[in-house]
Amino acid sequence: MQQNNHVTKTISIKDIDLPCPDLKNKDKASTIAEWFINWIETALNNKKINQNDLIPPKSDLAYLLGVSLGTVQNAIRTVEDRGFLTSKQKIGTFINTGSSNNRKLTSKRDAAIDLIKKYLKDNSFKTGDVIPSSRKLSQITSIPLNTLRSALQGLCTEQIIEKCGKHEFILKNEEFETANTGFETLVEKVKKDIENYITQNCKISDKLPPNKELAEMFNAGIKTINDAVNILVNNGVLVTMRGRYGTIIAKMPSESTFAPPRETSIFAPAADAAYYYYEKTVQRIKKMITENYYPGSKLPSIIALAKQLDLSPNTVRRAIKELTKEGILASTPGRWGGTFVISAPPEQESSYQWLAVSSDFIANEK
Repeated sequence: MQQNNHVTKTISIKDIDLPCPDLKNKDKASTIAEWFINWIETALNNKKINQNDLIPPKSDLAYLLGVSLGTVQNAIRTVEDRGFLTSKQKIGTFINTGSSNNRKLTSKRDAAIDLIKKYLKDNSFKTGDVIPSSRKLSQITSIPLNTLRSALQGLCTEQIIEKCGKHEFILKNEEFETANTGFETLVEKVKKDIENYITQNCKISDKLPPNKELAEMFNAGIKTINDAVNILVNNGVLVTMRGRYGTIIAKMPSESTFAPPRETSIFAPAADAAYYYYEKTVQRIKKMITENYYPGSKLPSIIALAKQLDLSPNTVRRAIKELTKEGILASTPGRWGGTFVISAPPEQESSYQWLAVSSDFIANEK
């Protein structure tokens, strides 16, 4: 790989000559992030590393520092938010000196920190007050739980809050300021870019390019594209449908009303369609049991069933759980355990075909 007349190399943990940080009684992810930034700045100045060099594998860093892989991932995310690293899917994480063309705006973590600060200010929390749990705060602020937990770690580093239990925090210092900078997260920026693309290139009922293609188009990760598309689905701009139907333009971004076209309204929402697909899977397994097994028989493993039925293991696992609730199957742990048939499924009255159709469409056709 040739970039900026420099052959990209993968840095080894042996190249990191900075002593490992003291993590005792400290927020590990934040401490590791500061340590790693310090090393990057020093190594760049000493010409030991270059922009676009790949950092060591996260598993190697976790081994070097004696922490979990999750802690390293949180630390790397912070370093990336600070602009010292850039991640690319299926390639790795690169050293970044700030001149990279890759998009990086205010991180979701920084946005979450400011939202939590604003919540604490608006609700007049005082020093020593216990703040709501992570899950409660997530519901109040609409911040995803993982992002919120990372933000709480950041507030601990700023010594604004302090952990007082396994899942509890208290306000340590009420003298803080909120940014109120009108920041824009990368997801929000990409959402606007997709809206502009739709406005300039699409009309209602057109199919949006696949998320992978959008990621390349807007120089963003698949996760960022997924989050942006989900926001537009919730806003009624897009409708997602299963299989080859893809994501359809339901209304233009500038429109305030949502009137899905007839050709999209016949389909139920993707969540409802998934439910019908799951019910169909349960019926398939019931039929298989009726035709091939009897009470006391042991079923193949979930992996084997998934291959036999051409389904995902997770789908089969959910179906078996449902059949266990119905008293048709029973599972026992251990070496000699497994999933056993304990009663025959009831006979199906008739065969049928499943079609996920919108209830609104049915009501309109009556």
